[in-house]
Parts: sequence; C-alpha cells; structure tokens
Amino acid sequence: MSRWLHRELRIMVNPDQVTLWPVRRRLSLRGLRRTIDEPHIVSCDCVNGIPPWRAALHALETALLCFANGKTDATVILSNHFLRYVMVPWRAELTGAEEDLSFARHCFAKVYGKEAAQQWELRLSQEAPEVPRLASAVDTELLDAMRGVFGGAGITLKSVQPHLMAAFNGVRGHLRQRSAWFALLEPGNLCLALLHKGCWLRVRTLRIGSEWREDLALILEREAFLDDSSEVSHDVYLCDAISGDTALPEIDSWQFHALPPGLLQGEASAENRPFSMALAG
Repeated sequence: MSRWLHRELRIMVNPDQVTLWPVRRRLSLRGLRRTIDEPHIVSCDCVNGIPPWRAALHALETALLCFANGKTDATVILSNHFLRYVMVPWRAELTGAEEDLSFARHCFAKVYGKEAAQQWELRLSQEAPEVPRLASAVDTELLDAMRGVFGGAGITLKSVQPHLMAAFNGVRGHLRQRSAWFALLEPGNLCLALLHKGCWLRVRTLRIGSEWREDLALILEREAFLDDSSEVSHDVYLCDAISGDTALPEIDSWQFHALPPGLLQGEASAENRPFSMALAG
C-alpha cells in the first residue's frame, strides 16, 4: 500500500481572491503527517451590482481545474465578508435540532429581517447547556453554487466553515477559559467576539480600512460600553489574517496579545502566512 494517501485541499474564499493550499497526507512511523505545498492564488474580478461571491466562485471553478485529477477532498473556509453572526440565547424548552435552528432563524430575523433570514443556511456552535450559542448564516444560493462547482470538478467538498470558527478552533488552546476579546482581521473586515471564561457572549463584524489600528480604540470602547456586565475585560487576542506584521496596537487601558497562526505540520512559506488561520479548520 502506498505511503501516500489521497490529496487534500484547504481553500480560503475571499471577495478579492481565492487561495488553495494543497496538503499532502503521508503515513509515517509517527502516524499521519500533513505538509503544505505552495499556495495557488487566483484573483477575483468583482463587478458592481453582482454579489462578490459570484466572482469568487468563478475564480474557484477555474482554479480547481488544476486539481481535478485523482481523489481529492476539500475544506473551504469562507471569509467573514460572506457571513452573518448572531448569539442565540439558551432556551430549555427547545427539544431538538429542528427547533434549535428555527429559533436561531428567528434571532437572525430580528436583526436582519424575516425575508433575508429565510434565504440563509444556518449553523450553530455546540455548547454546554444553559450557554448562549453562536449561529452563523450564509446565502443558500452561494452554498448551492459552490457545491455545483465542486461536483463539476469531481472533488469531494468535505466541509464549509466560517472563518471565525476555523480561526477560533486553531487558537482555542490559547483562549481556554479566558474572559477576553477575540479579534479576527481580514482585509476590510474585523470580526470581534467577546468571550467569558471561553464561552461566546457577543460577536460583531465591522468594515475597516487601512487605518484600522487608529480606529480600534474607538471600536473597542464602543463595544465595551454596549456590554451589560459590570466589568468588561480589556484583554484583546488578535489574529491578523492580513499580513505577517506582528506589531500590536498601543492603546492606553487595552492589553493586546498576538495569537500564533494555526498552521498544519510542516514548513510554511511567506505566501502561506496571510491566511494560515484557515488551515486550522
């Protein structure tokens, strides 16, 4: 039997580009090992008036032509640009997955409107009883089109994950039981979550520009003011999915901590670094 198993692709889908990391899986004396090959990057040609995910999926369809031969599994990480998030309160009277999703859709409808919420596919985080759950939503049309792209390429779409969850899973060990802010940066987007003893309390996504370091103080102060608790943590754990810049903001009264990228086993090149969090999903 070959020591090399079937191929794996980790894919980050953003509005402006699609990045594909081929992952080689090999059986060794120490068990299954995975190493990352150089990424394949395709730019997206966005057109005004058309949802940006359409350009991203067109770029993905083109990129997959290089990987369509042989058995390949794919995990897709969707940029937070394509996601909406809400916190779903605990309800003891809910008796199963169907009622859980129905209540989550109700929570989205309160924030975004009933018509919009009906067009989204929802996912709920798994949490302990009596703890609020994080729900994510993505356009059903986007997911259906993506499944069609992978089906046409003959590649198995194993998983589609929100970037927030993939990144958080990659650094969960650093945030275990902490009460702090988790800040995930993408080009043009900041996803900010408040954690209490490792559990989700609030999540917000905001548009940001190149001067995000200067704007971060105002954003954090505003979000802290909106919190109902009497004492809000001023620790911020920052995942920078934009660049390899390790410089942290310097803001009085806030303590920033850099989180390491969650790379797979093996060496990572400079091109891997910008979205290396995606590989932890």
